[in-house]
Amino acid sequence: MEEADGPALSDAAARSDRTEVPPRVAFFISPHGYGHAARSSAVMAALNMATGAEFELYTTVPRWFFDESIEGLFRYHDVACDVGFVQPSALNYNLQGTVQALHDLPDLIDGLVARVLEAGCSAVVCDIAPLGIAVAERAGLPSVLIESFSWQWLYEPLHVRAPELERFSAELDRWWSKATVHIQTEPLCWRDTAVETLVDPISRTPRLERQQIRTQLDIPLDAQVVVITMGGYSEGMPFLKRLRAMSDVTFMVTGAPETARDGNLRLFASQAAIFMPDLLRAADALVAKLGYGIIAEAWREGLPYAFVSRHGFREMPPLEAFVQSELLGFEIGPEDFADGGWIDRAPELLSLPRHPREGGGAEDVAGVIAPLLAVGPR
Repeated sequence: MEEADGPALSDAAARSDRTEVPPRVAFFISPHGYGHAARSSAVMAALNMATGAEFELYTTVPRWFFDESIEGLFRYHDVACDVGFVQPSALNYNLQGTVQALHDLPDLIDGLVARVLEAGCSAVVCDIAPLGIAVAERAGLPSVLIESFSWQWLYEPLHVRAPELERFSAELDRWWSKATVHIQTEPLCWRDTAVETLVDPISRTPRLERQQIRTQLDIPLDAQVVVITMGGYSEGMPFLKRLRAMSDVTFMVTGAPETARDGNLRLFASQAAIFMPDLLRAADALVAKLGYGIIAEAWREGLPYAFVSRHGFREMPPLEAFVQSELLGFEIGPEDFADGGWIDRAPELLSLPRHPREGGGAEDVAGVIAPLLAVGPR
């Protein structure tokens, strides 16, 4: 559990006349895909605009992701702060590996308390990572929980297959209940009626306009463009040859073996530093697995969305319902995605219109967090 060399600190204090010493906020961010990191980045950007705050990030989400989203506003700590599910791929999980990883989580609390206090943090924000709430409680700091589902809710149907999960669920639920402020976000997987704050989907803001992004990627302004992504995972994509044959459509594909340009394909390796909101702003349609971050950013852009659901994940039905209600498109089965059967429906997807939206929930969440920054240790 080491802090990365060369902390990325901004000169935001010098640029802003709001405060001489900006408040510091610890963020514990689940590395379960990139959706939690995208949501947290949007909140941090809004909170920095509102208060000048800067951030201590505790996560194993790659540092480049935050460099692309909130460059210069954070120090990065490589900490396995959350387990979720141990996944060998985007569509499968290792249940026993998950149980084994959960065993080690409580051992991190004391060391993290010292690090958060040493960093001078005045509050702790957790994007679905309950460990951060336990750290905040022991450090005497206010905590904010941001979520659209809980791990204990996801684990519940799996107790019969892995009885130890029931004990871990109870411990996570105990940490969960200690949050000073609890915020739920759309698309919501389960509604906790005790939580007063429910906000719209939270997404990062594109940095460039549609024409600028296409020019940078050398994509004709009048081309039809489809983004294909399975989140932060690499997947076998034997259908790339078929995509090359559709020369009148440009496909931007993440999770490829390497970053390259290949005819009408723009390929990005799984660890390539890409800013997804810009890719989606440049696109006409999206093919992707269901997940919070990609749904929220597709919702903002109003993109037609052919979504890949995942069997055995409890959050899938409510996410499917949100996409079917709020976005145009259709479902693709995992097997249909893998063998490229969906490609025959690409013209159908591209025939659907985009309906971009303004706003989202990031500013609302920043408004809830900001008053806590003057509280300090309890």
